[in-house]
Order: sequence, then structure tokens, then C-alpha cells
Amino acid sequence: MKIKTTEEAVEKLRAFGPTCSPRELAQVLGGNPYYFNVAAKNKTLGFEFDWKGRNLRIYTESVVKKLLGNGG
Repeated sequence: MKIKTTEEAVEKLRAFGPTCSPRELAQVLGGNPYYFNVAAKNKTLGFEFDWKGRNLRIYTESVVKKLLGNGG
């Protein structure tokens, strides 16, 4: 399913729960999941995130705030 509106993207992101993987985020925003990992390692991701072992977890509410224009 192609996401056409910001509301659809927000709904899909919130369905992932409190965090999402780079793969899940790429399904919503587009792009290559690997680049989310690289950006997180370089501290340039732009979203709040945490590492669980070697796995990147991105906080979905941080992404939602940016999509809605409320994030700094």
C-alpha cells in the first residue's frame, strides 16, 4: 500500500508501537533502511533513537512529531 497522506503515515507509524526498526520506518517514509543506521551511528538521524544491542530502535512519536511539524 502506497502511503499518500501524512495522516496515513502517522497511523501506520503508531501501529508499530513505541519504537520501530529502520526497515519499518523505510516502509513508511521511503529510502534505504541502511541509511537510517548510518545516520544514527553518525548522530545525524534527526529522530530520537536507542540501540538495543546492535539493533537500532527509532521512537515513533519522535518521527510523528517531525511529520506533523511539531518536532524540533
